[in-house]
Amino acid sequence: MISSSKTNEQNPRLDTLSVWLYIILVVIGLINIYSATADVNQPFSFSFGSTTGRQVIWIFGALLIILSIAFANVAVFDYFAYGFYAITIVLNIAVLFLGREVSGAKSWFGFGGIGIQPSEFAKVGTALAMAKFLGTYGVRFKGRKNVLTALGIFLLPMALVLIQNDTGSALVYTAFILVLYREGLPGYILLTALWMGLLGILGIILFVKGVSHWWETGILAAVATGLIYLGRKNKQFIRAVLLVAVLSIGFGYMVRFAYIKVLKQYQRDRIELIFGLKEDRKGAGYNLEQSRIAIGAGKITGRGFLEGTQTKMGFVPEQQTDFIFCTIAEEWGFLGIAFFFLVYFGLLLRLATLAERQTTIFGRVLGYSVACIIFIHVAINLGMTIGLVPVIGIPLPFISFGGSSLWAFTLMLFIFLKVDEKRR
Repeated sequence: MISSSKTNEQNPRLDTLSVWLYIILVVIGLINIYSATADVNQPFSFSFGSTTGRQVIWIFGALLIILSIAFANVAVFDYFAYGFYAITIVLNIAVLFLGREVSGAKSWFGFGGIGIQPSEFAKVGTALAMAKFLGTYGVRFKGRKNVLTALGIFLLPMALVLIQNDTGSALVYTAFILVLYREGLPGYILLTALWMGLLGILGIILFVKGVSHWWETGILAAVATGLIYLGRKNKQFIRAVLLVAVLSIGFGYMVRFAYIKVLKQYQRDRIELIFGLKEDRKGAGYNLEQSRIAIGAGKITGRGFLEGTQTKMGFVPEQQTDFIFCTIAEEWGFLGIAFFFLVYFGLLLRLATLAERQTTIFGRVLGYSVACIIFIHVAINLGMTIGLVPVIGIPLPFISFGGSSLWAFTLMLFIFLKVDEKRR
């Protein structure tokens, strides 16, 4: 598509390498969705009513999205960024009242046999709104007002998705912290987020172990006292330590309250399984156990296409969606996994490179938003299948079955590639 730099300047096209990597990922997804859902007795049958057939329809829809973006005026995405963001926010509010519940999360609109998940498109709207805000002339990512506005842009949809009880999708919005850090987010905010995560994990472990919160409070108070003694000549340091200590103790109480009152029992079971606080290979730990078996069964070269016993016998639930990596690992083995990682991280590296080359803040923020969202999705999904994070249900971008995920990621990726085309 791009033969030379001279041709590129005179007749720009969407970045060829990114497009090809996208196509490869979609094809990998389609092949493994077919393998995970094909009838054992008729493995090579096909119909548009089957899971694979519906994915083909979603892919055709994604193609229409790509063509629409390719022929659109790039200024449209900048001009309507806030409007698209507002629409996705309204849809995520509406789904709380009009949506249907799937796997415990009320985050889907149902239209006959078709389900649309607005939280997927909210990521696109948030990326555009963030890029629009930070790219606005005169806005500098300094000062309390601008920092709070930028944080609010992604915390609002994140809160709405949490209310929908879709924890996996809500966690993806933490990707914007990485984007903001690239744009100059003060380091103390990033450290605060990491500190809160550490406190949350520690609080859950102590609670499950039956340790009173007073012990946690006492430890924090002792550490704060030691720091205050060391920096006793600096009043500003003392105030900062006291503030952090009080907020940390309060956050610890909030974590325990949320763990008991907000999370459902199956969610608590999953978290405790990940942290090694309980073992349940037939109940909440069944998915994880079968996932590990499937991944280990692939060995070096895999069992072959349509030959995975864990896949074909249906031992791993949701294998065409959240656990599709198990199919890849079992049937294609270590070599297939290596190729899978090569393509994924090739795309991420290419997006980061293109983002850094942008001549506008809008383009750079949008590029890093796309790369970070994809990265967080992949990290959580793979971590979920091997037991590093709780089983919270999150698709693998471009690969898992589903129209909402495929369309949203396609929309997000190709809007950025269109913006990059304008740069070139």
